Amino acid sequence: MKTLLLLSCLGLFALADPADAASAYAGERLALGADARALALGSAYVALAEGATAGYWNPAGLAALDGRQIHLTHDQRFGLVDGDFVALALPRTRLGNLAFSLLRVGVPNIPFTTLQDPSVPIGPDNRPVLLSAETSSDYALYLSGGRRVHRRVELGASLKLLYSSVSSYHAYGFGLDAGLRLRLGWGLALAANLRDLTTTPLFWNTQTTDHIRPSLQLGMAWTRPLAGGRATAVLAGRGGGAAEDESGAAPLNAGFEYWYKNIALRAGLEEERKAFGLGLQPHRRLTLDVAYLEHDGLDPTYRFSAGFCF
Repeated sequence: MKTLLLLSCLGLFALADPADAASAYAGERLALGADARALALGSAYVALAEGATAGYWNPAGLAALDGRQIHLTHDQRFGLVDGDFVALALPRTRLGNLAFSLLRVGVPNIPFTTLQDPSVPIGPDNRPVLLSAETSSDYALYLSGGRRVHRRVELGASLKLLYSSVSSYHAYGFGLDAGLRLRLGWGLALAANLRDLTTTPLFWNTQTTDHIRPSLQLGMAWTRPLAGGRATAVLAGRGGGAAEDESGAAPLNAGFEYWYKNIALRAGLEEERKAFGLGLQPHRRLTLDVAYLEHDGLDPTYRFSAGFCF
């Protein structure tokens, strides 16, 4: 029953009035994230990302890239929302350190219904009947670059191309993200990522346009040696977009990671929801990660990712 209700809500969201979507949740499904490590750390990743996933989390982190990388992520949220992410990062090109990323979020089997007699109001003798089951898909292609402009200052930007579809409706869009990271020494970094800084438009084939409002992510990361291993604490907050609640407060995320030899243990809080994860490095060029995020009253999120340096 909960699954059917959630699918119905997602269907309504996908077909929401454009004005409502522009003022609230347009593009919010693309904010679900990438990388199991990030999820296990409560998605407080804006100051820590510096591999192939930095094009999504904070393109400034690409300035720290020291080798070619491939990254793959797959996750399932609520038992019915599928997410996939693939990224390729290339250091030291003529344009700086670059990354190319593709994110997909899909929701299958969304019920579309109609009344037995559309000319009569709904009632005991005129109930909804299933018309079709459709799939909603959102894609984002990121073209990202990062560069160190000072010993302690890194800058980056991501141009993104968007595509959304549900049933016979589809939309195209484009946007720009900009990132900054400051390395303050003693293992401390501060970062900011401004998403959709130009208010990203989505042009629907229904001759309507949604706009994804700008949002700002601020965060810190602190890494220090601990008990023969390496510990990292992260903290991040997000404002703007659809992040703020009705009181105007922005959600706060936090996480902690401890690496010992080739194993990492992780825990985090994403908007007060608990997250856990495990990282393995079976080879110096290969990393494997898994993460779990709970959701009150719904199935949890499971995310798996792999990274390879070459």
